[in-house]
Amino acid sequence: MRPVAITFLSVLVLLCAAQAHADSYMIQLTGSGGLMLNGADYSGTIDAGMAGTWTLDLDDSLWPDESDSTARFDYIWSTFFADNYNDITGGEHWMGYFTAGTLPSCPLLILDTSVPGGVLGMNASFTVQVRDYYADGVLSQYEKHHSCQMAFTYSVETPLGTGAFMDYCGDGSGSNGSFNFVNPPTADQLEFPFFSQLNLWYCGAPVEDSTWGAIKTLFR
Repeated sequence: MRPVAITFLSVLVLLCAAQAHADSYMIQLTGSGGLMLNGADYSGTIDAGMAGTWTLDLDDSLWPDESDSTARFDYIWSTFFADNYNDITGGEHWMGYFTAGTLPSCPLLILDTSVPGGVLGMNASFTVQVRDYYADGVLSQYEKHHSCQMAFTYSVETPLGTGAFMDYCGDGSGSNGSFNFVNPPTADQLEFPFFSQLNLWYCGAPVEDSTWGAIKTLFR
């Protein structure tokens, strides 16, 4: 029985070694878009770490149309920000949470790369921090339009990967300090590149559908 045990252990070691293969990327993104625009999307170019384009897609199907910018902003503010006020002395701020729990569907980040080549699809949760500079709990025009901090976390969706990213899992995070609410048709420009750290590892393995009984016969 010892040769069988050794063979089975060797298979496990090989599988674990395949899953342990990992790649790390520090990517730099620039782009434009905006929550105030229909589609609530951002898109742009991947400027470092990889080469290609990216898109951040939100589901804004229940939001007011961009043609009424006041109604649209009021909806965004009351839904995502107004109830999340932190009055910590010296750091008063509102925090907007954009996740699967606050939207009909989770925001989706797509990297369409020419280098290394392939599409990487990721569920994305992000927050936007709006500082209350006057510490009065009232949003001013300056605070609304001042550059705000965005922070992202990502979770790779394996079925959306193609090319170099096929059968890869992963996670990551990123940030940008130039988010603004701007009225249509003007787009919000992410003037300062935001950086993201991505950690990817191979999570696929060639398998063949079979019964447990058929597998056991291989070791008799």
